Amino acid sequence: MKKWTKIILILATIAALIGSIMVYRIFTKPHRDVTSEAGVKMTAQQLFNAFKADEVAANALYLDKAIELSGEVLDQSTNQDGQSVVNFKTDDPFFVINCTFKTHPGELKPSSTITFKGICTGYIPDANVVVNEGVLVGVKP
Repeated sequence: MKKWTKIILILATIAALIGSIMVYRIFTKPHRDVTSEAGVKMTAQQLFNAFKADEVAANALYLDKAIELSGEVLDQSTNQDGQSVVNFKTDDPFFVINCTFKTHPGELKPSSTITFKGICTGYIPDANVVVNEGVLVGVKP
C-alpha cells in the first residue's frame, strides 16, 4: 500500500473514533432537573421586556438558565408531543411567554396567576419568548 493511503486510513479511523465518542457523550448526557436548580426570579413581563429591549444582552443573561416566572395565564393548550403549554400575558397583545411543562400541571384557569420554573431557550422575534422543561411552583386564584 502506498504511504498516502495509509495516512488517509489512519486519519479516517481517528475521525471515526472521535465522532463515536462525541455521539456517545451527547446521548448519555444526564437531563437537567429544573426542580433542584435555583431559578432567576422575575415576572413574565420583565423577561419579555428584557428580550424586546436587547435580545443579545437577554440571551447572555437568561439563555439556558433556570428562570422562575410569575405572571397571568393567557391560555393553556397541549403541543404535538402531548405536553402542557401555558402562555403568559404580556403588555403587547401579539406576544406571549410560551412555557412548556415537563409534567402536566392540571387545569390552569385563564387570568389566574402562577409561578413557573423552567429553562429559557430563547426568543423568537415577532412571536414569543420560550421556556421549556418547566414545573409548576405555585398558583394564585
